[in-house]
Amino acid sequence: MVKRLVPVFVVLVLLVAGCQIAPAQPAPVQPPTAQPTPEQPSPAAVEEAEAPTPVLDVTGPDGIAVTLTMKELEALSGYEGWGGLMSSTGRIFPPALYTGVPVAALADLVGGLTADQGVRIVAEDGYAMTISYDQIVNGDFIAYDPGTGKERATEDKLNVVIAYSRDGASLPADEEGRLRMALLNKDPLQVTDGHWWVKWVRAIEVRSLAEDWSLQLDGAISETMDRNTFESCASPSCHGNTYTDDAAQVWSGVPLWLLTGRVDDENPHEGLAFDRALAEAGYLVELTAADGYTTTIDSQAIAQIDEIIVAYLVNENPLDEDRFPLRLMGPGLSKKQMIGQIRQIALKEAAAPAEKPAATPEPTPEPVAEPAAPLPACEGALAIAGLVATAQCWTLADLQAQPIVELTIEHPKKGPQPYSGWRLNDLLDMAAPAEEAVTLVFTASDGYSGEADMGDVQACPDCLVAMGDDGLLSLAMPGFESFVWVKDVVQVEVK
Repeated sequence: MVKRLVPVFVVLVLLVAGCQIAPAQPAPVQPPTAQPTPEQPSPAAVEEAEAPTPVLDVTGPDGIAVTLTMKELEALSGYEGWGGLMSSTGRIFPPALYTGVPVAALADLVGGLTADQGVRIVAEDGYAMTISYDQIVNGDFIAYDPGTGKERATEDKLNVVIAYSRDGASLPADEEGRLRMALLNKDPLQVTDGHWWVKWVRAIEVRSLAEDWSLQLDGAISETMDRNTFESCASPSCHGNTYTDDAAQVWSGVPLWLLTGRVDDENPHEGLAFDRALAEAGYLVELTAADGYTTTIDSQAIAQIDEIIVAYLVNENPLDEDRFPLRLMGPGLSKKQMIGQIRQIALKEAAAPAEKPAATPEPTPEPVAEPAAPLPACEGALAIAGLVATAQCWTLADLQAQPIVELTIEHPKKGPQPYSGWRLNDLLDMAAPAEEAVTLVFTASDGYSGEADMGDVQACPDCLVAMGDDGLLSLAMPGFESFVWVKDVVQVEVK
């Protein structure tokens, strides 16, 4: 039995030994093939990417604050309605179907709205508009017919809404921003004043309006400017300016010359509005306080001086009760002229009309010009029309097909800034202004206008029509006052 097993054992040993003598060689390790999967982000990057972006800050008078993402805003009870706008120059943007959240519902998130409060709508660039309780609750706005531009009644009230959608899609960011204020109702045939339609809304603030006020402006025409309109006008992105006094206090408000320009002639706002020739001829600007105290300043002393302002804030706070609501501040003013509690600004004839040289013969009256023809419609991005041989209407594609200039230009408030665009004079040359042209009026999409002397512009080789990252066109005007640097410019009128 043992002898039978021995051969079998020997065979097994040899087999095992054979396996050990010639072991299988491991396959060489190949480097891993590069895969198209992206590099793993850090936990912090993942958290940042997943964090929703805030789009609206809501604050109340008692310090209550809420920050909303777009998803949270859309989850609130919304309102869908029609609305369009009419600019101050009469240009009508037809009604569209908007969706958003009523301002009253947003105010409820921070304690609600009472009859002595209002809501301040703040845009990303600092522009602000204050809406009163009556406007929010009762829809106290004027509506117009989009076909004729004439005032018309609507069946239901106008609702103040922070809109996030137009015609079923997100708002076009280059035109309106992620959010904008809109005045809406169920009437598809109404538009409202464009200055209410704040674009690029970033915050709303519920605040007290218990001490509401108005400013009376009297001259060739009269205007009662309410608090909302003044504060909107005083926004840095509109006509607002500042003055720093000897104590380093910063006063914020509206240049006095711009306020006089609203009533110095029959033109309250179109173009620059301020009548320079009239101011140089001389008249008195009389400011009256609530207690009847008055002071006067000569028109020649304030003409286009931006730092002489009617201030409503000092160091970003409302004025104290001795000066509230408005105070005149600026360089070169005497203490008697720095009047507070301003309620009225009136233009008065100068006391010495004999300033005109008696020996100078009266100039031959020039022939009365025929009323200017209406400017041709332009559906593009920029138009040049008026006293030109060939009116121009460019789309963005038309402009981008031309050589683009890149320059660093000194902004009157921001310092040196990079700009890219097209030389304004090159564009004007394409339109061929008439020899008698003396003035250029630049108009923005919302109706705001700035005016400049034709000769001054022609002497400015680096004045640009610049294009921003958002695709909007703006003027970059080195050597000119900030009011000429019109944002979102759509039209140049040669006069």
